[in-house]
Amino acid sequence: MKPLNEPALLNEHTKEFVYEAEEFISDLSALSELPRLNKTFKRSIQGFAYKIKIKQKKIHLEMADTSKSPSNIKKRVYITIYRKNVKMENGFGKIIDSTIYYQFNGKTVVRNIRKHPLFLSLFHHIHRLDLSLSGENVNVEELRGHPVQEEQNLAPAEDEKGQLKMLLSSAEHTRNYYRAVAPDIEKSLENIYSELLRCTEDFHLLDLEEKHHMKRMIQHDLPNLLNTFQSLNETQKKEKYKEMISTLSNMTNFLRKQADDLQSTRMDRMNHLLKLNELRYSNDSNK
Repeated sequence: MKPLNEPALLNEHTKEFVYEAEEFISDLSALSELPRLNKTFKRSIQGFAYKIKIKQKKIHLEMADTSKSPSNIKKRVYITIYRKNVKMENGFGKIIDSTIYYQFNGKTVVRNIRKHPLFLSLFHHIHRLDLSLSGENVNVEELRGHPVQEEQNLAPAEDEKGQLKMLLSSAEHTRNYYRAVAPDIEKSLENIYSELLRCTEDFHLLDLEEKHHMKRMIQHDLPNLLNTFQSLNETQKKEKYKEMISTLSNMTNFLRKQADDLQSTRMDRMNHLLKLNELRYSNDSNK
């Protein structure tokens, strides 16, 4: 099959398409309680749909643009890889399928993405998932012959404290780096950081999707938004300033709602424990 070589796909939509898949795979890799075999996991987000099937011998990834995708070129990707302990090639599980289907000029085109730079990182993330399922850590030296855009993503999955540390570090770096852009932006970044601190007090109570959205916002959406705004000329900045502040406010509200929900969950648990212990020990004292 011919390798993918379509310049029209080299855009932000495709990068986002791949980024969300990486996040999905990474989240699964970090789950210590992840069931090992014959499980299918799905995620739909912002016009993209993902499915990962984990079997005894293979890992299968499906990625697709949905009707809500902003991309003009709708695409579907299939990657199937043998588990490393079943059939190995160059230190990775042997690749069975690495196909992309997309509509272009009224035709369905089929190509191979195995060595395409936009999709290369997916194979490393699947490899990491395979190692995580087997209880192994990623050996970065093993991957030297397989370049990837962001090698730091190949580090072994952090525990929850490590994830929190990275999340807060990223938020603090963004706040300090962009605080001088404008006073209102500095205030918004302080609010975002403050609400994030509230969320981290009960971070363990968040489910997988909530953690994913929070991590995506802090480590991806927020710095990208600020970096793009800073790249505008002065006229463009003035034109987009109110929308920028509004978006930052929405991010703050998202974190505030998460923190408030966690506080409510904590109170519900406290009330439950009080009632439970009252029943237990008031009955004992009445005997």
